[in-house]
Amino acid sequence: MNRSQVWGTRFLSMALALLVVAGLASPVFAQQQGPVSASVKWSTLEQATKASKTSKKGVFVMVYADWCGYCHKMDATTFRDPNVIARIHAGFVPAKLNGESSTSMTLGKRTLTENQWAQEQGVQGFPALVVLDHKSRVIVQYPGFLSAPQARQFLGDLAEYIRLGGIDKLGNFLDWAEARS
Repeated sequence: MNRSQVWGTRFLSMALALLVVAGLASPVFAQQQGPVSASVKWSTLEQATKASKTSKKGVFVMVYADWCGYCHKMDATTFRDPNVIARIHAGFVPAKLNGESSTSMTLGKRTLTENQWAQEQGVQGFPALVVLDHKSRVIVQYPGFLSAPQARQFLGDLAEYIRLGGIDKLGNFLDWAEARS
């Protein structure tokens, strides 16, 4: 073997060794970055309303727009808070809906776009939260950003309202909440 062949073999051996080490190190790197924090497990509104009827849970709808900074901020903060996640999943089937989308969906016997549904709910800006009971009646439409502490309070009030009988026994959620204050 001549000198250049020896160096070529050594170079290939070193390159192969580096690739192996890099491949073995990548899982370690991933672990050092920490686990991905939990978040709300969103479904489509169509899926959520079907699941709501069988589970007898309400539907918690996050209405967003792709360009909306506060929507992204809620995803990154509010909807990663363990207490918020637990409260949403305990009492609701969570759904996410793009309020500007022309994507069609079927709700009961109606077919409409996500944008049409958002307009029917009175959504005028993003983010907006629309909460439905298990019969698909609107409990409340909340416009704007909620921090995690605000969302915990909001979800706690909703849980209490539903526990006490909801629309059928208490009427309008906002009137009920205001009377409690």
